[in-house]
Amino acid sequence: MRIWLLRRLLLCVPTLVGLSLVTFLLSRLAPGGPFSSLLDSHSQARVSPQEIEAMQHLLGLDRPLPAQYLEWLRRFATLDFGTTLGIAPEPVAAKVGAALQVTFWLQLASVTLMLGIGVPLGVWCAARAGTRREKATGTLLFLLHSAPLLLLGTLLMKLLCVGPLRLLPMIGLRSPDAPDHGLAGALDLVRHAALPVACIALAGLPGIARYARAGMLDELARPFMVAAAARGIPEWRRLFVHALRGGILPIVALLGQIVPFLVVGSVTVEKLFSLPGMGQLAADAILARDYPTVMAVSVVVGVAAMAGFLLADVVQALLDRRVRIA
Repeated sequence: MRIWLLRRLLLCVPTLVGLSLVTFLLSRLAPGGPFSSLLDSHSQARVSPQEIEAMQHLLGLDRPLPAQYLEWLRRFATLDFGTTLGIAPEPVAAKVGAALQVTFWLQLASVTLMLGIGVPLGVWCAARAGTRREKATGTLLFLLHSAPLLLLGTLLMKLLCVGPLRLLPMIGLRSPDAPDHGLAGALDLVRHAALPVACIALAGLPGIARYARAGMLDELARPFMVAAAARGIPEWRRLFVHALRGGILPIVALLGQIVPFLVVGSVTVEKLFSLPGMGQLAADAILARDYPTVMAVSVVVGVAAMAGFLLADVVQALLDRRVRIA
């Protein structure tokens, strides 16, 4: 087990280096630059081309690309992400850390809600397979899965934020007049986060329910489950005690692949609801050609994705005795 973990961790190193190299080349070779907007005649901070060249030389952006990448790699080895590019530079690590906290709690709540509803729903669909109610539920899940995340979020905003209901706030994480601490501040934060969390959870719910249903159907068809039913064991015990351990294995494998979905969902949801998380930070950094922030976000997301795959493999091996880790 230890050797397997060590081998997997060592394989993450070239993967992370390759990811950073691709991100570096794509960001550098894209049209424009971090100071292109300053050359615009409509910009309030218009500067001359000579001043732009001086700033690029000061930041080392006029050096050859291999030299720039090796310099970034050297600084990354010491966890130095540098400063943002712009009129008011600030440490990238602090900026990414603040955004990461928002995204982490948002995604944790979304995944918890997704699993809390999706797994029991998948178990129910497997136990009622072929019935009219199960087919109707499957149709609704298919329609929900087909809805784009942007459309789903817009519909939720239209339903709960505007019109006669107006139950929840539309954008941001806090109201301007809400306190930062105490019960009132916590309730205000929950009200602002409820809609983004529901949006991401509803988008991922059909996949969780489908995988849970497929895994449970395989388990319910096994001879020991038929024997358990013949012995008169209650249905809830057969489903949630005997069958769920094996039926949940496809969901465990799916959890390793859910990180990319959460990343894409973060960009859409955080931009839609104006949340200061990693998704919005990445979108703003790409548009502004803020190279250090783009690189830092890509590395953090890459590490999160690899950690998700590794955790899924470990949990699957612990749950399934047929899996042996050498």
